Amino acid sequence: MKLRFQPLTTEVDTLIRFLTSESWDDHGNPNPSAAEIREAFKQGYYTGEDVETFWIVIDSGRKIGLIRIFDLQDPTPLFDLRITRPYRGMGIGEQAVKWLTRHVFTHHPGAIRIEGHTRKDNYAMRKVFFKCGYVREACYRKAWPSSDGTLHDSVGYGITREDWEENKVTPVDWGDVPF
Repeated sequence: MKLRFQPLTTEVDTLIRFLTSESWDDHGNPNPSAAEIREAFKQGYYTGEDVETFWIVIDSGRKIGLIRIFDLQDPTPLFDLRITRPYRGMGIGEQAVKWLTRHVFTHHPGAIRIEGHTRKDNYAMRKVFFKCGYVREACYRKAWPSSDGTLHDSVGYGITREDWEENKVTPVDWGDVPF
């Protein structure tokens, strides 16, 4: 399946339809309302100096996912990735993360690394990070609230520009001190 990554522009109604079409259980707000999305769009949450958002589009032109890259004026931008249920488990997450990594390091020379976070129990996304050369760098205990109030552990991954350019993975050395 060939993917295209198309910048989000002014199509707020399409964004609303996309984000309200299903529940995004592995995200902070799994069921954003149309009003919340419209207000966030107006406030520059999806596009602006510090953020870029891209549709993940398949051959037919269907929008099947969304990538939001933010904190782009910081040397350590972050991202959010959403893929609709029917297209999960097909390798699209891996293609998307490889694309966004290349995009950030190619178009944002001030970026020295990229970070991403996911719930500890989101094994699919953790596998994507691993396959894309991202290194597990942190575990945040009870840091990810779900809509029912349950607190989940969160795991942080990162990739450095140097590792990406040299196509290598440098694991974190956790054995430097006993504390």
